[in-house]
Amino acid sequence: MVKRIISSLVIILSVFLVKGAGTDELWTRANDAYASGAYGTAVNLYDSIVREEYVSHKLYYNIGNAYFKNGQTGKAVLYYNKALLQSPGDKDTAHNLELANSYVKDRIEVLPEFFLRKWIRSIQFGLSSNMWAVVSVVMFAVMLISVILFLLSGRIALRKSGFYIGIISAVMFIFSTVFSTRIRNGIENPGYAVIISSSASVKSSPDNNSKDLFILHEGTKVRVADRLGEWREITIADGNKGWINRNSIELID
Repeated sequence: MVKRIISSLVIILSVFLVKGAGTDELWTRANDAYASGAYGTAVNLYDSIVREEYVSHKLYYNIGNAYFKNGQTGKAVLYYNKALLQSPGDKDTAHNLELANSYVKDRIEVLPEFFLRKWIRSIQFGLSSNMWAVVSVVMFAVMLISVILFLLSGRIALRKSGFYIGIISAVMFIFSTVFSTRIRNGIENPGYAVIISSSASVKSSPDNNSKDLFILHEGTKVRVADRLGEWREITIADGNKGWINRNSIELID
């Protein structure tokens, strides 16, 4: 009991200290707080940076770690997912997300995914949106050079090389552009959320008096399909869906 009171006082004090502090200072103090085991204070300091609308994989990864150490599984899952949007191939984030998910109460059977779609998704999320954009630009440049080589070269071998390289680079340009756009749209128009309350009732309709279909717990990831006032229609991994109050979830954006 005494430890909880002291911890609460430290967090309240840090709120006042945060005001007027620069981002670099907040970052340093948050890292120091985490290193010293003051996870509640670290969460508060990292969150102050998030409220300034800073976006980075490292920030989301660190605040996810702080939330996890502070016993807030839902928020940890949320920020690990946010971090993976910024850096899809980061193994440390993927590992920590898997660890956090092991603490989630809900065990939902995932609907089987067609192997080809799963394979394409694994390639797509192997790079970030910005990296795929770079690949797209490079492939476009290679494609143009190959076309010029095909049209202007007097040697048959070079023309053949230009032709085949042009086709390959054109295909890679299309795929990299599509991957970059899809990942970017996923960031700007989030379709997924995480349950952040300890438990939440999923209703048959957007009404407090409607039937309870099932209960979800902190840390469960859901897909947001529709919205109506204070309610969000969500779908879980096994295909079941219903309506939940928006205060029980937070979007991965």
